[in-house]
Amino acid sequence: MHLAVCDDNIADRKQMERLLGRESDRRLKTTGVLYVDSYGSKNSILMTPIIYDAIFIDMTEDCDGVELAHMLRADGNNIPLVFCCGKVNYRESQNLPENVYFLDKPIIVQELSEIIDVLEDIREHKVKRFEFRTETETYYLTEEDIMYAYEDGRYMHIHLKSGKDTVAVISLDNFCANLNSCQSLILVNCHYVLNMNYIKDVSTFKVSMNDGHDFKISLGEKKLILKEVEQYKKRK
Repeated sequence: MHLAVCDDNIADRKQMERLLGRESDRRLKTTGVLYVDSYGSKNSILMTPIIYDAIFIDMTEDCDGVELAHMLRADGNNIPLVFCCGKVNYRESQNLPENVYFLDKPIIVQELSEIIDVLEDIREHKVKRFEFRTETETYYLTEEDIMYAYEDGRYMHIHLKSGKDTVAVISLDNFCANLNSCQSLILVNCHYVLNMNYIKDVSTFKVSMNDGHDFKISLGEKKLILKEVEQYKKRK
């Protein structure tokens, strides 16, 4: 599990690092190593929040902890946030975001261990999200979000289950490599990436999607696609 500690009090930050290090040692033979990074400002944590399974927050000087939480959510990040209540009792804060938890300072080892158990359970059941970039922004999609995608010049055109369209600055090869772990996505005719959950029909020369969009396929490809769909349904 990858965790981040964001606390502008250096003494508290170092203490949390030590506690999480000891917790990691206790979990070596059970849930595994806890990888911990430490930050003392909002700008540093906002650079790479998506790589973490949870973030421990207590900010009182650089910015308010709740303000930081909303900044993280504004970037499309919905990972668990654990507010560490010291000078500020975050439980009483107004306008708290969703998916937050609380620990009291000074940190009690048993309570920290219990919250790690909760975070581990969330990590095991969470849906993986993939990062995509346009020329000006970064956004995240799940496997289920993607209905189909195809190369469009130096971009990938991505059509979403919601009916919206977006683009990503990425080649077809890199797109397929990044989503290699996705079991529902299939490369068709060496040009199109289709989500098998949204295939309506496969005929001799085309694949029809649920939204009415058709993709041409080569002669003989029908059998291969139907086999992939059948195997995928069995895995489900």
